[in-house]
Amino acid sequence: MTGTTKKTAKKKTVRAPEQRFRSIFEHSPAMVYFTNLDGMILDINEAGVKMMGYNSREEIEGLMHARSVYEDPTDRSRFLKSMEKTGSVQDFETRFRRLDGTVMDVMITAAMRRNRKGDVEGYEGFVIDVTDRKRADRALHDSEEKYRTVVENSLSGIFVHQGGLFQFVNQRFAEMLGYDRPDEITGRPFWEVIHPEDRALVKERGLKREKSQIDPTQYPFRAIQKNGSTIWVELRATHAAYMGKPAVVGNFIDITQSKKAEEEIRHLSRRLIEVSEEEKKKLARDLHDEFGQALTSLHFDLEAVHRNTPPEFTEQRKRFGGIIETVERLADSVRKTTSYLRPDLLDHLGLIPTLEWYIQEFTGRWPDVQVDFQTLGLKKRLNPEIEMVLYRIFQEGLTNISKHAKATRIEIMLTYSHPRVIFVIRDDGVGYKQLRKGSAQGGNLRGIGLLSMRERVASFGGSIDIISTPGKGTTIRVDIPVT
Repeated sequence: MTGTTKKTAKKKTVRAPEQRFRSIFEHSPAMVYFTNLDGMILDINEAGVKMMGYNSREEIEGLMHARSVYEDPTDRSRFLKSMEKTGSVQDFETRFRRLDGTVMDVMITAAMRRNRKGDVEGYEGFVIDVTDRKRADRALHDSEEKYRTVVENSLSGIFVHQGGLFQFVNQRFAEMLGYDRPDEITGRPFWEVIHPEDRALVKERGLKREKSQIDPTQYPFRAIQKNGSTIWVELRATHAAYMGKPAVVGNFIDITQSKKAEEEIRHLSRRLIEVSEEEKKKLARDLHDEFGQALTSLHFDLEAVHRNTPPEFTEQRKRFGGIIETVERLADSVRKTTSYLRPDLLDHLGLIPTLEWYIQEFTGRWPDVQVDFQTLGLKKRLNPEIEMVLYRIFQEGLTNISKHAKATRIEIMLTYSHPRVIFVIRDDGVGYKQLRKGSAQGGNLRGIGLLSMRERVASFGGSIDIISTPGKGTTIRVDIPVT
């Protein structure tokens, strides 16, 4: 190989990498540039020309200093200090001003440019436009700040639990449970703050809700504060994703005061019912003792006079007989009235014998109605106050059936299943169209009505459900705790 041929081959070998680098330079989507030590731009690719808002390189190369593009000149000083200290910068964030005056966020990665002797003769690097990303970051930050403000200033306690553990609680949640900071709660099992008597139910629902949405999404229970005291809270919770994984997001509202108010109202209602029953008992006793005895005495006297009247006084004997029958009817009315006001059987024998007696009386008056009465689990008497509530509902229920239902069959079931007693009265009568809370269309509450029934049951912390459908009868279901 001749010398000329060797030179040509060497030249091609040198130019090949330069051409490859030039191709990368020209086709890079990021700005690529070279400057001298003073910052004069010596070379810039097409992406850089467009990024800065110019039409051609000739408008930039040799005419523009890098320091002139910085929106904040102090950023240029920081850039140079970093460059002098380490010889390069990486992911240096700043803001450039375009030809039209608009500002963009950029990230610079650059290094010192050295000649063959190793002397620094300028800087080279590339610039990426991160305006959209920074805008998104700022929007996200603003959004997070907005939600953080809402969450931290919320009047309700907000929490997130995942994998059974609290992952987040706000300040209000911590304060509600008597803690100073949220980090005293985060990382702990969520059921630790639940009252032991409510814990099993809340834990079961909470773990199920982490997997999928379940009902109910809102219910009350008791929570335990740091000092061991108990508060009532109402939970509102939903299944959600947190950090890309299934979780539960919810809040606590402190309802302790409203619970206390409800308890006071319930206590007052019970006291009013007790006073009412005591008055009825006293009235029944007075009727029995005074009117009953007076009528019995009058009955005996009239019978004595009737026996001593000579047979020939036919008209007088007939009149005495009529008066005696009237007195007997009056005595029977007094007995029925006293039994309605306060049956002696209820005080002496208990609820079941009283209901059986009443059913016998009812079927005597309404022989076409079949009554099926069953009991289950009642091996001893209930609280007398609860027995009275159940008796009054039973009494009102059968009275309503006899007046309105046109029923041919009544089913009555009294069940005790610790710690509750369940009482069901079902008829096959005409039923009625229900509005809200079981009331009849037109506002007819029938006798003491649904309101009185509900107040009696609610005074013992129980519930009453009344379901009726036109043509399909009515069902009354009472559920009362007996503790």
